[in-house]
Amino acid sequence: MKKASASKRNRPVNAVLDDPADRFGLPMPFGWFAVARSEELVTGEVLPIVLAGEEFVLWRGEDGVARGIDAICRHLGTHFGHGGKVIGNDLRCPFHHWTWKGDGGVAGIPYQEKVPLKLSKACDLALPIHEDLGIVFAWWHPKREKPLFAMSRVEEVADQGWIAADYREWIFDVHVQEITENGADVAHFPALHNFPSPPVPEFKVDGYFRYSSASSKMPTARGMVEGKIDVRAIGPGISFTRFWGITDMLMLQMQTPLDGSRTWLRHIYFHPADLESSKVNVTRKLIRNTAMQLEEDAKVWPHKRHLEKPLLVKNDGPILEYRRFYSRFYAGGE
Repeated sequence: MKKASASKRNRPVNAVLDDPADRFGLPMPFGWFAVARSEELVTGEVLPIVLAGEEFVLWRGEDGVARGIDAICRHLGTHFGHGGKVIGNDLRCPFHHWTWKGDGGVAGIPYQEKVPLKLSKACDLALPIHEDLGIVFAWWHPKREKPLFAMSRVEEVADQGWIAADYREWIFDVHVQEITENGADVAHFPALHNFPSPPVPEFKVDGYFRYSSASSKMPTARGMVEGKIDVRAIGPGISFTRFWGITDMLMLQMQTPLDGSRTWLRHIYFHPADLESSKVNVTRKLIRNTAMQLEEDAKVWPHKRHLEKPLLVKNDGPILEYRRFYSRFYAGGE
């Protein structure tokens, strides 16, 4: 994990901060992040986005493929998102009408017969894109490195035909790491969310992927039901939470860093297409309850600070283990 500067290390934890991002003092992690819903990216239109404190634009060419590049034209600094136009599969700058390819190379210059070879080549202007599950995902790395890991197949949707039951989104005043670290902090579940007992976690790491499992008794109209939650995460930006026992549900959680102190969080909830009617209502209640717990956490996050050396006890959960895993997504910590 990136170390804090000497001034931050020596600063009292209760110091008054001018910059909200200083509450965390954490860099931006690299990985795949949700940047738009597929339906938001209309063919022929340009969509400006912010990711990890940087501006990009997305567009969908006439072939239906989603593309993305830096929002600022490398020619003379024009913003593609304000007047840019999609021409075929390329993006035209509004100022001088240079056209750019999705790989970051120049496709054409209207007042020059031939594009110089060095300008036509693919470059780090490009934003790698992957589209699946009705979401446009983008790969971000501070050093513009190519993707270090791939998105994985979602068997429940691709093979078993599970359907999307609900979609929700929020923007929270918190660093992106704090959102997923929240799950490793098992002691807060009974304290903040009134769980009858804290979940019993199991934690496993495989390269850039994380797997965890927790069992807990969950209150229902039928009384307490033994439930199980399995989580599989792809890097720092995407996780799939599978609920067992109380109902059959899969929650796709996507946390996208806008900057050092703001995160865009998106949820899509899936269940089997043939889910029995008695479980449909339970699933709806579980969705509402999951969102309610998140909004309870969100009351704490805007005032929280990231402590490099927290005071932890045995039953706090695998917080330090989680931080060691997360540190590999900070450039230089791989």
